[in-house]
Amino acid sequence: MNAIIRDVPARPVEIDRRAGNDSLLALHDRNFATVLADSPALAEISHALRFQVYCLERKFENAEEHPDGLEIDAYDDHAVQGVLFHRVTLSAIGSVRVIQTRGGIPDSLPIEKLLRPASVDLSDYVDLSQTIEISRFAISKEFRRRESEDAPAPARTDAARQIHLAFFSLLRFVLRQSAQHNVRFWTAVMEPKLLRLLARTGICYTPIGPLVEHHGIRQPCYCYVPDMLENARRVHPQWWDVLTDGGRLHERLIGNTGELAVA
Repeated sequence: MNAIIRDVPARPVEIDRRAGNDSLLALHDRNFATVLADSPALAEISHALRFQVYCLERKFENAEEHPDGLEIDAYDDHAVQGVLFHRVTLSAIGSVRVIQTRGGIPDSLPIEKLLRPASVDLSDYVDLSQTIEISRFAISKEFRRRESEDAPAPARTDAARQIHLAFFSLLRFVLRQSAQHNVRFWTAVMEPKLLRLLARTGICYTPIGPLVEHHGIRQPCYCYVPDMLENARRVHPQWWDVLTDGGRLHERLIGNTGELAVA
């Protein structure tokens, strides 16, 4: 693990100078990095984190179906993953998966299956050629407990901020992939409570169809990324800075003319 964290690039000094030492962007960049799982070692770390969170902690998936301790499913064939590192402890603490569509093949995204019983067609809401689904969004319970439950009362506000920064680090990874591959629409299946929390930072999703039962009550939803980013900048500029890497990813997304890579 430590050998891999050493490969995570340090933040350029000029970013901290631009943001200011007390900004959320500077705090994020000193403490967190989410990197593409583009090697067998990083991919294994991601699948192991998913097993820990989704099989053991949340019990959403059956641990017995993954005897090697790696949570993997059919959607990984056309997805990329990010691994979240905590620079202070030199440890991997989270992961996220970006599932890509597959050139018109039905049910490329899990949300499509969940919408079918309500006779809802995802393509009525988004351009599937420019759409991804955010999936397997996970931050380890050990990190969340260390930052919140064990913190003394005066430090809990800072602990909550650290957890939010970790969360936004994963979202930044999704935005980076979107900027690289001309993605304009994000889809997800989320708890209504999480949707409300995201809305407080300006990250607003639009519901698609009714609530569904999927490891609890969930809302299929989507957002048009350029509009979401503009709203986030108005509502909470400092969190927008973290999400967009000080605006760099926003500029890349708006100016990008590439195409979404498919498996």
